Amino acid sequence: MSQDAQCSFDPRVAPRDAGDAAISLAIGTCQILILFGLPGALVHALSASTTLTVATVLLLYLAFALYSVTKVELSLEGIRFVRVFGHPRFLPWSDITDVVEASRSELILHGWLWPLVLPREMSPSCTSLGHFRIQFGKRFVYFPPKDPQLFLAAVDQFSKRTVDVV
Repeated sequence: MSQDAQCSFDPRVAPRDAGDAAISLAIGTCQILILFGLPGALVHALSASTTLTVATVLLLYLAFALYSVTKVELSLEGIRFVRVFGHPRFLPWSDITDVVEASRSELILHGWLWPLVLPREMSPSCTSLGHFRIQFGKRFVYFPPKDPQLFLAAVDQFSKRTVDVV
């Protein structure tokens, strides 16, 4: 494997089944109301301006989109989170302590609901299944690769190669 070897993974966006869609819709609706609806309502109450309210909601959505992870890239050096803003952007293998599939309940509680602002799962995903917890130190983030088996195999291959090279 060459020094510049890498592979990238897009997030899975679509729900995996009807139950998954219902869970994602319910939680997503709550998140939208809190993150966008409350500030929009506050701006409207203070300004009575529909234009200012819409602009506020659109700016909040743009900020959210800029923090979203659009894909991850695995290489011999580590995992790169492709995003405009936000952290982490890059984790070297030496900092990563674990990469494991997360349960639905873990993802919903620790990835989507808490913390609500800048959650630990920042992808445009509408599925609560097939997410991986990437642990580094005492912190962690989640990512839902389109192909979980291929992602896990790549993590295993790259992280072991790094250990072998050192």
